[in-house]
Amino acid sequence: MRALYYFLIGIVLFYIDTAIGLVIPMQIGDKDIIFVPHLTIMYILMLSVYRSFGVAMVLSVVLGLITDLYFGSFYGLYLFGYILFVVIMDFFFKTFYRDHTMLFIIIVLSTVFLEIYVAIMYSILG
Repeated sequence: MRALYYFLIGIVLFYIDTAIGLVIPMQIGDKDIIFVPHLTIMYILMLSVYRSFGVAMVLSVVLGLITDLYFGSFYGLYLFGYILFVVIMDFFFKTFYRDHTMLFIIIVLSTVFLEIYVAIMYSILG
């Protein structure tokens, strides 16, 4: 039953994330700036720390597929990104398990690196 709640919270965060991205575009001069908080990846990374690795992997696969189908010009981009960052978080975060400041820093940095990863893949694939 908990797994269903984790999935439903992930879906709700995905739609909130999408709504925030559509509502808050800014324009500075001729440039359009769009802030996307990536709440789904932050949620999945927190689940990989506080819940089991298996739950985080299943959610990263499902929510990565949903993200790719919803946004995707290239399918599998967010799917592999989510899986990669869950594996990295599980591998490296065993040391900082109780440190909330370090958890916050690593989750924000992982979100930034996800954006860099997506930008690099889009530039490679055209």
